[in-house]
Amino acid sequence: MTEPILIFFALICLIQIIFHWSVFVKILKKRGLKDSEHKSVSVIIAARNEAKHLEKLIELLDQQNHPNYEVIIVNDRSSDKSRNILHKLESRYTWLSSIHIETLPQGWTGKKHAINKALEEAKNQVLLFTDADCIPNSKNWINMMTSGESDIKLGYSPYEIEPGLLNQFIQYETLMTGLQYLGFAESGKPYMAVGRNWSIQKASYPKNILESIKGFEGGDDDLILNHIGNSASVETVIDPSAQTISKPKSNWPDYLKQKIRHLSVGIHYNQKHLTRLGVFTLANVIGWFFFLIALILGFEPYIILIIFGLRSLSFYTIFTRVGLKLGTSPNYWALPLLDLCYSIYYPVIGISAWSAKNIKWS
Repeated sequence: MTEPILIFFALICLIQIIFHWSVFVKILKKRGLKDSEHKSVSVIIAARNEAKHLEKLIELLDQQNHPNYEVIIVNDRSSDKSRNILHKLESRYTWLSSIHIETLPQGWTGKKHAINKALEEAKNQVLLFTDADCIPNSKNWINMMTSGESDIKLGYSPYEIEPGLLNQFIQYETLMTGLQYLGFAESGKPYMAVGRNWSIQKASYPKNILESIKGFEGGDDDLILNHIGNSASVETVIDPSAQTISKPKSNWPDYLKQKIRHLSVGIHYNQKHLTRLGVFTLANVIGWFFFLIALILGFEPYIILIIFGLRSLSFYTIFTRVGLKLGTSPNYWALPLLDLCYSIYYPVIGISAWSAKNIKWS
């Protein structure tokens, strides 16, 4: 029985290495974008009870170098001072407009309806999406995310670095997600965008798909791309100046609730995308399971350590280099622990997301 088990374990690790060097490494080969003629841009932001973030965000948007943009903020049933703040800022900035929603139409969830209302008002050629608690990482954010001829641009949006284990895991999980959706997009197999930082030509935006998923809390970014990614030209933008920086959750319950909401739409992905992601995730989880069980039972420990060591060296090398290219710096010394935690976290949170009910956008 020893030989078949070792062969199976080696195969599981080999599958991971193939993903590392056939998909994730593509991010390292990505070159910077050339500047080109700038199209007019509509920046769309759905916000609910985001009064504490609005003034800082709008001040930074005012500093953008782009020659022709508007910003549409949809204030979705907020109970804080968002309305007053937006009215005050609209009188100061001519490029800013706000939409205030008091009631939610039947069948629509909050963010989908907010985006739909913004689409009705958007006047420009390109739609650029972000969230109210995100800030541009440079004055060239709009330029970088909207220039060129591609239908869709996928950006990266890391979280602020803060002390504590939760933030270390958030940094790891965010970069791990980036490895996958940016790497697959560079491989010609785009499957998701992140709503904190992506753009699309207005003429290419599928409003019919938005309406078909209007009852889902998530999916205004990933399900849209999942449906049209193969028929549209998709480009990744990984320069740090094209990023938005997001505020991370400060406690585990809020973070897990957020991730369950994000992952709850995964069951609706295209079957090919589900298969690719499932193979990689299962290989990662099974690899760690066999590794730990083999060490505990004393089963061929030296061979197991060599096989898993090669897998880990491959992954940590790619992970570190991509992190440096994206301008993010998780604690690399903690990678083995974070890697193990992720292999436990993902199946648990995935099962919770697929079975979750009454998920809400807050």
